[in-house]
Amino acid sequence: MESTPSDELIHSDQIELLKAAMPYLPKSGQQFASVFAKFLELQETFHVFLEPQGEMQTQDFTPKDPIEMLSACSKVCHGPAKEKIDTLLNTMAMIQIFELSQEKFTR
Repeated sequence: MESTPSDELIHSDQIELLKAAMPYLPKSGQQFASVFAKFLELQETFHVFLEPQGEMQTQDFTPKDPIEMLSACSKVCHGPAKEKIDTLLNTMAMIQIFELSQEKFTR
């Protein structure tokens, strides 16, 4: 699964190492490690977004257009959600092509 820009802001090597080790732990250890990893992610999220403008600036996640946002979402989805987003992307692309062809004919 591809990471998102917000994932890249809050993930540290410590969290990634903890997640990578999870399959090798006993079940009770996996449960604790999973919850602890989520706690660390939440803690880092607060650190990144609530800290005054320090050394790390948060990105402006405002997409330039809906297609850019849907494309980013499609990259991290699977199954029915990905199919629906891809269908919507293809529909929007066809509408744009149709609009461009109409502009050519009205000139």
